[in-house]
Amino acid sequence: MRDYFRLDTSPAAAVAIAWLGATFAQRYGGKVESRVAESALAVFALERASRDAEIIAALGNRHETQLSTIWCSLRTQAHGEPGALLTTAVPNIFYARDAAGVLGAIDVVWGGAGWEIGASRIDGTRRWPAGVRVLSRE
Repeated sequence: MRDYFRLDTSPAAAVAIAWLGATFAQRYGGKVESRVAESALAVFALERASRDAEIIAALGNRHETQLSTIWCSLRTQAHGEPGALLTTAVPNIFYARDAAGVLGAIDVVWGGAGWEIGASRIDGTRRWPAGVRVLSRE
């Protein structure tokens, strides 16, 4: 995934990425997806502050996406164009497995110059605020 998720905010960038979090780089940087499947995404907005465990439970078996699906979503809004992803500095959340096979939360936020991409564990007590957009398989 290093060939795709890399810093580049130039007009020629396939996806303008202004920041990659250390946790994202560590957990997902070496991931290789051998079976890449395109999948349509369902988009939800959190109606109330929620922890990852609550969000995943509500989504059921369709919560997990692939890094390639996240990349394709970013490509459709490569430079902050309107679309399914919020570009208002409010996070968009995906759930994907890292290189070790551990499920994590990946948040992508439009920061003006490019996308800011972070990752976090899903077993904490942090709550995502109402209004956050969650993307999952349909």
